[in-house]
Amino acid sequence: MNYKPKYYKDVWVLGPNITGYPGGFPRGLVEKIRKRWWGKKRLWLFSGSFKDPGGTTVDINPDVHPDVVADAQNLPFEDESFDFVMADPPYSKEEGQKLYGLPYPSMVKVLNEMARVTKTGGYMLLLHRIVPLQHPYFNEHMHRMHIEAIIGICVTASMSNMRALTVWRKMENLEVFIKVSGVEVDG
Repeated sequence: MNYKPKYYKDVWVLGPNITGYPGGFPRGLVEKIRKRWWGKKRLWLFSGSFKDPGGTTVDINPDVHPDVVADAQNLPFEDESFDFVMADPPYSKEEGQKLYGLPYPSMVKVLNEMARVTKTGGYMLLLHRIVPLQHPYFNEHMHRMHIEAIIGICVTASMSNMRALTVWRKMENLEVFIKVSGVEVDG
């Protein structure tokens, strides 16, 4: 079976982080996300100092005062608890140690947990230097995720590296995936 995925592609040039927290979101990112993929029940992983009055923040570091102190590789939430799940983890082992003094998480475990707690029809977003498309250890929840968008993210101030915001939507099954995604299936 061959299919041609259809998804939103763009590049967003945003302002520098002005929070003072290392690894904080580029200025304007949350507003752009809000316009397109916002949910009513939101979960923010690796939240750092970010606060969302209507959402739940999770970080492994209690010093940043998240709503829930937890490891994103093993979330303390029921399956399909949130219709919006966002993660902005450290981008490397070195960055995790240098900026936060923490070990680098398994991205496969994090993605599996994110997909597990995302409701059917909900959105899962990852801001990272990688764009994870497939992996042999993805769980059944991750296999239900359909890419909605891949957006290049860069910052206007001084030197900036390119990151990707990958957005998935959780589908019920293959038939719903084909209908919603608009893929073209060849026999």
